[in-house]
Amino acid sequence: MKNTEPPFRIEKKGSFRVVGYGVRTSNQRGQGRTVIPRHWSSFKADGYEKALWPRANKEPHGLFGINIYNTDEADPRKFEYLIAAAGSSDAQGEFTASTVPAMTWAVFPCTIEAIGKTEAQAITKWLPKSKYRALN
Repeated sequence: MKNTEPPFRIEKKGSFRVVGYGVRTSNQRGQGRTVIPRHWSSFKADGYEKALWPRANKEPHGLFGINIYNTDEADPRKFEYLIAAAGSSDAQGEFTASTVPAMTWAVFPCTIEAIGKTEAQAITKWLPKSKYRALN
């Protein structure tokens, strides 16, 4: 990969549970590209980041931006986006839980500030050139 693209690694991971702060959005007319950055802003501004860290009690450690596709049978463009951490705590209030299935993953480390750019590069530049295919 060129130096302008994010570093990545391929890992086989077992299934793990995440607890996170979710928002429903769509790929229609680029809606997700505006909703998700606003979601990250409110995550930090409204104190969800501080509330999530105590729930992060399992591996893998860190915050994840997770797209959960196929959440609406009538419209495959709709999806849920979670800002999440691996944990076993109950999902209460604004938080929701989901299970990430065992799979082979392309892992793109990044910062909160660069997550949107990293995801866009992974999907539009890295994925088409790789031997891997997206699930959706």
